[in-house]
Amino acid sequence: MKPTVSERIFNIAIYIFFVAFCILMLVPVLYVLKKSFDVGSSGELSLSLIPKQFSLFYYRIILNDRGIYRPFLNSAFITVVGTALSIFLESMGAYTLSKRDLPGNKIFIYMIIIPMMFGGGLIPYYLLIKYLGLMNKIAVLIIPACISGWNMLLIRNYYFSIHPSLSESAMIDGAQEFTIFWKIILPLSTPVLAAISLFTAVGYWNTFFSAILFINDPKKYTFPVKLREMIIVQQEMQRQIESMLIQTGEDTIRKSLNTEGISSAMIIISMLPIILIYPYLQKHFAKGIMIGSIKG
Repeated sequence: MKPTVSERIFNIAIYIFFVAFCILMLVPVLYVLKKSFDVGSSGELSLSLIPKQFSLFYYRIILNDRGIYRPFLNSAFITVVGTALSIFLESMGAYTLSKRDLPGNKIFIYMIIIPMMFGGGLIPYYLLIKYLGLMNKIAVLIIPACISGWNMLLIRNYYFSIHPSLSESAMIDGAQEFTIFWKIILPLSTPVLAAISLFTAVGYWNTFFSAILFINDPKKYTFPVKLREMIIVQQEMQRQIESMLIQTGEDTIRKSLNTEGISSAMIIISMLPIILIYPYLQKHFAKGIMIGSIKG
């Protein structure tokens, strides 16, 4: 059926809106990317997205700093382990809650929803972590974030889209609940698990507040904490840059360098893992969120 004039105008308006929205989201990222490559615009206020003098110097500064590798590996470790553990626990919890004949099912649902709306506050949370003996341990960056009530309910709603006859057939053939969950439900839940994995991985990778609050040992700092240090301690960074320039014989560009460039390079590096992971999960993303969001 041919669209009417009003439908065409509406479609054009939608396209214009989303193109403008994409530009609004992309420009800040492209500006930071440009700053990370530009060594020739120190002190200049410019909205250009093209580097005035292209150089990989800021990235070389970062890669030559051995202090960033340990925080990077710490963040990679808590992201991989935390995401795997979180998905496993949340998917099992959601499978249990998807059983409508489970005794006390509604009570369990309320026990998940109420803490989502009413938090205990920072001081009780700090005391809980302290008395659990998790202070200054990597586990404090993984365990408290393992279970998300919102994610669990999202996965549970997706399970409702799987026809119960599959589980019933397997049960007639003698399969136990865990076998049904592992061999039937999980393989059919790839879209929602991929979407939740991406959310969870981004959350773990950006772990900052917990690391500042509970970690005292610099060897256990996460990458965002290291990024904060490098941005705040600008005078020390400036000395490192000048020292490296003298050592490498690039003293001629010293006056045009600034700490914004190295901060921008750090931000780009911190974004790379998520940018690399997203294309593999993108095809499942929309389907997983849409079906999981339907009220069960």
